Amino acid sequence: DNHRPYLTTFQSNDSTDYVNGVFVDGYTRSRENIVTEWPMPHTVADCWSLIYDHDCNSVVVLANPEDSSNYPSFWPTEKEKRRKFGPVFTVELISFNHYPNIKTWIFRINKKVVSLTELMSGVKGVPKTTQFFQITCWPLGHRVPSSTNALVEMMNMVERWRQRSTYGPVCIISTNGQSRAGVYCAANVAIEQIIQHGEVDVFSAVKTVRKNRPQLVENMTEYKYCYDLILHYVLHYLDQPQT
Repeated sequence: DNHRPYLTTFQSNDSTDYVNGVFVDGYTRSRENIVTEWPMPHTVADCWSLIYDHDCNSVVVLANPEDSSNYPSFWPTEKEKRRKFGPVFTVELISFNHYPNIKTWIFRINKKVVSLTELMSGVKGVPKTTQFFQITCWPLGHRVPSSTNALVEMMNMVERWRQRSTYGPVCIISTNGQSRAGVYCAANVAIEQIIQHGEVDVFSAVKTVRKNRPQLVENMTEYKYCYDLILHYVLHYLDQPQT
């Protein structure tokens, strides 16, 4: 329970502070990431509570499922611009970009203070900004994406956005809250080690991310792919200026 992100915004009187998520350490920062599952229809509002309550100004979506019954859409589209999630949150689309294999959206999260406890304690629903980054070349059932470059490029985009905004934890969403997410976290740990010290230890990176959730990097395919990702980064991105 020490590694569980608690919710502090409640959607109703019978809401709990539980969300299926876990903090995952980075290379130098503890609780660098929050790994969670794709929300179910009844937990979509809780997902926005998680993002808002923990100041996740970067949300990484590691799937692009077309099955909306099992994987409901949980952010506003370009068509609707604005969408309400539960009684508390209204999410507004500010801007979006679609690149080959990657989509990004910037949202403003508006919070309505509805509970008596919050009103009594003078809590204000301060609007917060977050950017979503979604990889679109990693179909369900595929253990690795069809483009390693797209995944590395998306990781770079997230880092550039965080440098311009704040270093709140990155919320990482996969269909089940474990597969794919461990690869992303471990690769980030390894890349930061390369940047800071010019060396890499993928085994230790994987060990770091599995400390709080042993199911991360759940099979040999994912473990080997961590090496492929790091090699791609070293060959194509290392020493390039961050713009």
